[in-house]
Amino acid sequence: MGYTELMEGSVPCPSCKGSGRIPKELEETLVALIPVNDDRLKPKRTWLYVFCVVLGCLSLAGVVIFLLVPRAIYLTSTKPPVEIITVFDHMSNHISFHFMNEFNISNANYYSVKVLNSSATVLSKFQPWSTDVIGVGGNTTDVFVGPRNSRKLQFNNTVTLKGGVAEYCQAPFAQLTSLYVNMQFDISVTLEYLNHREQATLSVVQQVCCVPSGNCTATEW
Repeated sequence: MGYTELMEGSVPCPSCKGSGRIPKELEETLVALIPVNDDRLKPKRTWLYVFCVVLGCLSLAGVVIFLLVPRAIYLTSTKPPVEIITVFDHMSNHISFHFMNEFNISNANYYSVKVLNSSATVLSKFQPWSTDVIGVGGNTTDVFVGPRNSRKLQFNNTVTLKGGVAEYCQAPFAQLTSLYVNMQFDISVTLEYLNHREQATLSVVQQVCCVPSGNCTATEW
């Protein structure tokens, strides 16, 4: 009887590295004892795979948090004088007019910010200590400011000057020189991003033309 015929009713023993044989009918009932230092019990770089997965998840979470964390939104102004106005009513004791003003908005976030509206309260600073509210301004147009970007926003203002300020703006020497009034603009902007709303504010003092001709780039009206 050959070796092959002798081993037909048996299978390799898993606990002796294939060098032994066990009866085939006992294959489902016998329990193999494998030494702890057996190579088959050693993980095949499992720790490396786990480390890479954890590191990848942490890196991805860090990038997402870095991109989504809210950053400051700045309102700034170069305080340019307002040279052109539109006078719609004036008498010796008052003068009313419209004019456009602008400010800059800078978005430091990595996503777009929507400007829902902007409003302004206009105060007279004819005297440095003046706090008289002389008008309002605003813009209700929706505007988007791109990520890491800035843009100019304009808003329309309507003011009425009375008393000594109106008399100053309509004095006879206004024909010879341009006349301005210092005005303080308390600007408030409503912003929306990531389903969140907040407000940004800016207070700035600017010179505004107030002659009845409405044009401070000319000397006659």
